[in-house]
Amino acid sequence: MPKATFYTHVADPADFACRLAQRALQNSNSILIWTDTETAAAKLDIDLWRFNATSFLPHEIWHDGTYPEDVPIVISSGNQLPKQTTAEVVLNLSAAFWCDTRPQPSRVLEIVGTSLEELADARERFKAYKQSGFEIEHHNMQNKA
Repeated sequence: MPKATFYTHVADPADFACRLAQRALQNSNSILIWTDTETAAAKLDIDLWRFNATSFLPHEIWHDGTYPEDVPIVISSGNQLPKQTTAEVVLNLSAAFWCDTRPQPSRVLEIVGTSLEELADARERFKAYKQSGFEIEHHNMQNKA
């Protein structure tokens, strides 16, 4: 059964995304980080390079063509979800509903900020994942991250 994990009330989503990607990489061989725009993907690329001076998170930006198999973290963006990916984990930094993809990823990580709009959007994604048969997990990060 696929699992969706929601991290809500995240004060600094950009920093949290880097930390979450690093942690997810300890338990998975492949992570796709999905953003809304190419600009957001480019910013995340820079954030991952600068994230931790003592370790490196190998990653690559994927635009089109064959999904990169030789790098553990792939960053991409767009209005339409990719037709093919072999990522075990999707770190969703967009408004996309990953429960609508086929095949579904085994795990989706959702980072939700602190605004009422972000929380309302997350509730809709939460409902959609639950209706699609995902196991749901929630972590309230208020005053933690």
